[in-house]
Amino acid sequence: MNTNVKLTIALVLLLAGSLWAYADSVSRGDRFQRGQTFLPNLTPDEVSLIEITKGDETTTLERHDSDFTVAELNDYVAKNESVNRFLNDLLKIGLEKEIGRGESLEAELEIEPPGEETVEIALSNASDQEMVRIRLGKNFPEGRGRYLKRLDVDESAIYLSSEGVHLTTSADSFLQKEILDLSRSEVLRIEGGDFTISAEDLESPLRLSDIPASKKEKTVETNKITSILERLTFDKVYLADNSEIRGLLFDRRLVVRLKDGSSYTLVLAEDGERSFLRVRGSHEVSRVEIAADTPEAELREKADQLIRSEEIRTFNSFHDSWIYEVSSYTADKLKLSKSDLTEDA
Repeated sequence: MNTNVKLTIALVLLLAGSLWAYADSVSRGDRFQRGQTFLPNLTPDEVSLIEITKGDETTTLERHDSDFTVAELNDYVAKNESVNRFLNDLLKIGLEKEIGRGESLEAELEIEPPGEETVEIALSNASDQEMVRIRLGKNFPEGRGRYLKRLDVDESAIYLSSEGVHLTTSADSFLQKEILDLSRSEVLRIEGGDFTISAEDLESPLRLSDIPASKKEKTVETNKITSILERLTFDKVYLADNSEIRGLLFDRRLVVRLKDGSSYTLVLAEDGERSFLRVRGSHEVSRVEIAADTPEAELREKADQLIRSEEIRTFNSFHDSWIYEVSSYTADKLKLSKSDLTEDA
């Protein structure tokens, strides 16, 4: 047998071996294994668009740089933790068993047509290419699993998940509802409609000013005021020019001045039992002067002032566009007057 014939035979055998190995790997890849994840190749960092549909309600989350926004709520910013939790919950879905295929089975398990509780989820990347599309159907009646199917994979089977799958679906639940979160220890002075709460210096506690001789400070109530910026949140959000809230009279004002030279002005309006809030920041330093012999400590201080001033500018550039509907708990704090802050001595 000459050398060319030997080489030809070797190449044929090598090719045959490669084809067998490929076929075996495909077969093993398609073979169901209990406990395998439902979306093994999903990379959350590549997701730029999330569409969630349940019944007649659709929630669309779009990535802009490092943040997502909620399209159905005028592109208000979404809470990163909520979006990350949603994607992680998808990644954690494990499979208990393969159920089967067929139109009658899909109808029975509310995959197609969708039932009242059916959830469809589509994920796309920055190039608008669909990465994943799935449907969650009925819950398993005798356990914690849920029936689900991939719609982006041809002839995909219906599976039962290992655990219950309960995902956030409403647009409102994804909103970043925290406006501010600043400790009362950062507050230097508060100016209300007819009262002032202030500290004598940066180390002194906050006290109500000009208390009548027969009265004393009602600390339970003043504490509500001094903590007004701690976890300040809203219930609903509207564009400032929304027709539903046009004409509101914002006539209750509270100014909270902080030790770093910045301040926030909160203005409240009421419409029946509903309360609405506008928030704006300010900083006493908009520019600084630096000389060649400026000490390093002073340079650091001036740099901090400029950074804080820029934070306030960024805050206003976003929040100036919005009006927030707040809870009665928050509104009641802003409606306190000096008579509410004192009691008989």
